[in-house]
Amino acid sequence: MIILVILKSNLKLILIVTDKKGYYTTLEAAKMLDVSVRTVQLWVEDGKLQGWKTAGGHRRIAVHSVENMLEGQQAAPLKKSSKKPLILIVEDNPTVMKLYQAAIESWDLPVQVISVENGFLGLMEVGRSRPNLIITDIFMPGMDGLQMIHALYKEVNLDKVKIVVISGLSQEEIQYRGGIPQGIPFYKKPVDLNKLKEIVQQTIANQKQDQ
Repeated sequence: MIILVILKSNLKLILIVTDKKGYYTTLEAAKMLDVSVRTVQLWVEDGKLQGWKTAGGHRRIAVHSVENMLEGQQAAPLKKSSKKPLILIVEDNPTVMKLYQAAIESWDLPVQVISVENGFLGLMEVGRSRPNLIITDIFMPGMDGLQMIHALYKEVNLDKVKIVVISGLSQEEIQYRGGIPQGIPFYKKPVDLNKLKEIVQQTIANQKQDQ
């Protein structure tokens, strides 16, 4: 199989030559969709991609399922084509989520904001949109914030992604759950919104330096 990906402005053109075997491996699908292997696995588990496992435990992704997702990607503008930094909020409490969103919007800063309600959806969104800043809670249903962070460290290059943890848990409770990786700042709920604004402004400054 040959995969040729051409990025031009906010249009992604993909030429695929396949052997008509009817499926792709997770690695092949990840390259075609421009996401990590883990994101492809999560999309299969969530039903966004049609896949199965062989008797030997290898995952296979249906060709038509990948092609349908590619068509959807091409129909919609790629988020990362914008020059605005992308902020991902991972928070299961809708009141807190809306508070963060409203605060960031009120600052009238050149950013985009996406919100999801658990670590599983956070992982998928990181694989799809590659945010510049992730603001995450810890205690959430399903996959919590710490599980998401540890999974990201295994699967994604985080050199240009800043992660901030905001939680009501104590340091002892956090350590019991596995601890926050070194270098990731932690803030106790309720967070000082002025501090949050500083973090967002620094993200904007870092993004401008990388351009």
